[in-house]
Amino acid sequence: MITALVSLSLLLSAFGQERDAPFVPSPEPVVEAMLDIAEVGPDDLLIDLGSGDGRIAIAAGKRGAEALGIDIDSRLVARANWLAREAELSPRVRFRRENLFDTRLRDADVLTLYLMPDMNLKLRPRILNEMRPGSRVVAHAFDMGDWTHDGFTRVDERRVYLWIVPAVAGGQWRMALPGGGAATLTIEQRYQRISGTLDAAILTDAMLRGDRITFTANGRRFEGLVGDRTIEPAPGDAGGWRAER
Repeated sequence: MITALVSLSLLLSAFGQERDAPFVPSPEPVVEAMLDIAEVGPDDLLIDLGSGDGRIAIAAGKRGAEALGIDIDSRLVARANWLAREAELSPRVRFRRENLFDTRLRDADVLTLYLMPDMNLKLRPRILNEMRPGSRVVAHAFDMGDWTHDGFTRVDERRVYLWIVPAVAGGQWRMALPGGGAATLTIEQRYQRISGTLDAAILTDAMLRGDRITFTANGRRFEGLVGDRTIEPAPGDAGGWRAER
């Protein structure tokens, strides 16, 4: 970790005039670990912020994914597009010169990052507000502050983190119960960590992963899918209930 910070700091002055972050490429084994932990495949659109020479997006393209690399350095963008064409991955894999803080994140299934810690934290609100629940975020070396990671792996001394973007489940819900009863479901949320009550019953084993919420109340296990205004029973749940904001 110290080595990575020193390397980034040494290169910052050289690239700072044109780049939001210094270009320090992720080693190929780290790239593969990032794609593995996010389970990148043909159905995914991967966006790589600070794409540099394009190696993450190109590796994703070789797995069948669509990929978009974003970088502020026009020379690196040109080289990455050339490498994608040479690998016969263009236009499925493409690169664009853009400030990474202006990039639309909503369409991404997977977001990859190798940025300075302060940049990760600056991006965090946009990730949580703009990306769809269940989208995956992978970062090499640096975390997201108090947003606890959902997955972690190590390649030699290098760290790779995974987060699953959580749905917005916090607040009060009016819940129709099996048998015709009703109750108030109150959820307190901090990122993917949740707690709460169903009327007077405290929720136990409460979990939120993407849009899938699970909890136990009054001896009954609930598994649901969180939408903007509703929570519907998930496949495998016994059903007969529904919650609305």
